[in-house]
Amino acid sequence: MNSNERPYPFGYLFSDKKINNKPEHYNERIINEKYYYIYDNKTNPSVLTENDKFIIIHGEFLHIGIDYQLTNEGLVKRLFESYFIDYEKFLNLLDFIAGRYVIIIGNKDQVKVYPDASNTRSNYYSLKKNILSSHVFLINEQCTHERFQFGKELPEIKNALLETPFDEIKSLIPNFYFDYNTKKQVRFFPRENNKYNDLAEEEKFQLIERFWKEQLRHFINKYNNVVFSLTGGGDSRFSLALSKEYLDKIQFFTYATTKDEDTSSKSAAGLSMDYKIVEQILDVIRLNHRYIYFIDDKIEVSEYENSLINKNTIGRHSSFLIPQIKKHYPLSDLMHIRGNLLEIGKTRYYSTIFKESNIEEVKKVFLKRYSKSKEETMKKYVEDKFEEFVEDLKYDSNVFDYHLLDLYHWEVRMGRWHTEILNTHDIIFGTISPFNHRAMIDITLSFPYEKRRDEFVFKEIINRNFPILNFFGDNELTNLYEKNRRKY
Repeated sequence: MNSNERPYPFGYLFSDKKINNKPEHYNERIINEKYYYIYDNKTNPSVLTENDKFIIIHGEFLHIGIDYQLTNEGLVKRLFESYFIDYEKFLNLLDFIAGRYVIIIGNKDQVKVYPDASNTRSNYYSLKKNILSSHVFLINEQCTHERFQFGKELPEIKNALLETPFDEIKSLIPNFYFDYNTKKQVRFFPRENNKYNDLAEEEKFQLIERFWKEQLRHFINKYNNVVFSLTGGGDSRFSLALSKEYLDKIQFFTYATTKDEDTSSKSAAGLSMDYKIVEQILDVIRLNHRYIYFIDDKIEVSEYENSLINKNTIGRHSSFLIPQIKKHYPLSDLMHIRGNLLEIGKTRYYSTIFKESNIEEVKKVFLKRYSKSKEETMKKYVEDKFEEFVEDLKYDSNVFDYHLLDLYHWEVRMGRWHTEILNTHDIIFGTISPFNHRAMIDITLSFPYEKRRDEFVFKEIINRNFPILNFFGDNELTNLYEKNRRKY
């Protein structure tokens, strides 16, 4: 068994009551003689206390600012000081922290919780007791909650908005802090119109490149085994371009059902497309790469692995990768680079036709995704939950010049769905998503609609760093030359 293969890897639980059902691989720390904090002994949390004040940063984090970079120790001190003296400075610091982490800060009277830029370190809380945790089922082990009941159907909404399979366990989402005492979430970003709107494009590109490459340099030096999933899409291409100077230190893989073309389903056809495009890339770029065929070389997820996945996530995704990764890679010190979050910087929900920034447009997108049931009572339940979410969080208030559909995709889609992908795979590797840096996300959102629609920033950065990667088709076999040839 590898060192990650256990319940709730990289996780934590925070409570104002003694914790009785502590996992055996978790350490315990009492904060200011009031709070109980337990955490996976494989993590190394940063904790600072002074009188009755405290800060905990749980998880992997790295500060990368515009003009300077703080050490982790320096960052913790700066956050601690500014929170109690200059709150605006504290919030500004948050925009430049990368990684997968959560910040818990306060004193004996008040505690606030700040997720990372995209809530990649999942965070859940109980409505019954003052319990906060990285995992839903870790909360339920401390205090039993009733599961959601609606006939035999469990709608997908139970992994969206703030919802979980338990009515009295809710989730945090990005850009909102959680008040531990009142159990309210309050938006802290954005706080003004996008500050990068008027920055020259060249400066924007330089900042994105710096924010990304500094992270990559740090994690390549820290971990001995770094893996990268290479597909035929643009997000993978962008990540590869910014990894150019470290290609000899990264192990690449591409997964498909079979090496032969498979059109048995839409997803299988997409993976076959990935396979063919990656073949073209490998023909001209030398990478340490392997293919994983999870049908031709099928390995069943074991009963024990299944039990861990069911504990660790409420949104299982691509669990077939778990036995495959165990077969092909050394599991000690294994870190996976992901580019999924890049979607946030694109006009995902209005790339074909521009849509106005209002809650009505958000509701249409939400209902299309989560209201698929044929039962009218279920449809009403989903719609009511959306209205409740908007009202409780004042979701359409104080968004300044940001488009609500962009914020919705960032906070509600990626802030919940993507997080559970990471929770699924935590038993085989850690994950770093370099785009999970609020300032970097903010810069990509500062480009005008037409350029964001055409993914200009991503293609331009590929061109600046590894231009040949723009030649290959993006989720299509036709390359750049063949596309231009069509015009004639």
